[in-house]
Amino acid sequence: MRSATYSGPGAAADVISIADEAVPVPGPTEVIVRVAAAGLNPVDVKIRAAAVDFGPIEYSDRPGWDVAGTITALGADVHDWAVGDTVFALAGFPRAAHTLAEYAAVPAADLAAVPSGWSLAQAGAAPLAALTAWQALDAAGVGAPGTATTPRVLVLGGAGGVGHLAIQLAKARGARVLATASPAKHELLQGLGVDEVIDYRDEEALAAIGPVDAVIVTVDDTLPPRGAVVPGTAVVTITGYSDDQQTTLAGWGADPVARILVVANGSQLAEIAGLATAGKVTVHLDSEYSLDDLAAAQERVESGRVTGKVVVILPEA
Repeated sequence: MRSATYSGPGAAADVISIADEAVPVPGPTEVIVRVAAAGLNPVDVKIRAAAVDFGPIEYSDRPGWDVAGTITALGADVHDWAVGDTVFALAGFPRAAHTLAEYAAVPAADLAAVPSGWSLAQAGAAPLAALTAWQALDAAGVGAPGTATTPRVLVLGGAGGVGHLAIQLAKARGARVLATASPAKHELLQGLGVDEVIDYRDEEALAAIGPVDAVIVTVDDTLPPRGAVVPGTAVVTITGYSDDQQTTLAGWGADPVARILVVANGSQLAEIAGLATAGKVTVHLDSEYSLDDLAAAQERVESGRVTGKVVVILPEA
């Protein structure tokens, strides 16, 4: 099979190549997926550029975690899936998974059926971002029993991969959603159901947001507007805050101030798929690339101008 590899740390165009490798054999609790699409995420390019582990996230010279495709083989202990099933997954994260290849070994526990209404490209693009959004909302208590029945949720970076999915999942949990984005992206977010879109550069509009129940932070080094955080506001970041920033937020009364690292979870992905089948969640694709153009795809992610998700397409041979 053809598989993407890194020669070491460095720029995408310098270190990415496509190699011929043996098709993997499933372990007892794995399936083999003929990969149709694999999403790219900021963690992919950070790992490639540094060639080091990021905390629990394993470096590998054979990249990829997001995957969608068709099962071609089953491990001996897999009984809930069948050859021919069309599935998607965040494979093994934070362990290395090697999904940027024509075939990938995927833990059966990480799988969900591709929802009707989604293309394989959308399914392949979604898992890491969708699960990150889901788990961030869980950490913030959005939709949890005993919390506000119509919580106000502010998503910072609403047009990104995680942000545009967090908006839709928060709406599905009954939230009133506010989101920041550049003006060119406001129409997209309104189409996703955002109740109020704010230009992230408009200081007056940011100051007028008022108290919210939860803030989901998807952009680096960005504090919520001061007036949005009051005692009891949950602030959940996917990128992390410095000690000083955490102290500032705690002083404003944020509870909790939390950073999450997504984990693979097939059950949660199946719940997201159910919402997608019901028409409540879609995936906006920024751009599609072939495996041979993986360097360009990663450069697109690194540009910081992505709206939604970048995905690599691997057509049937």
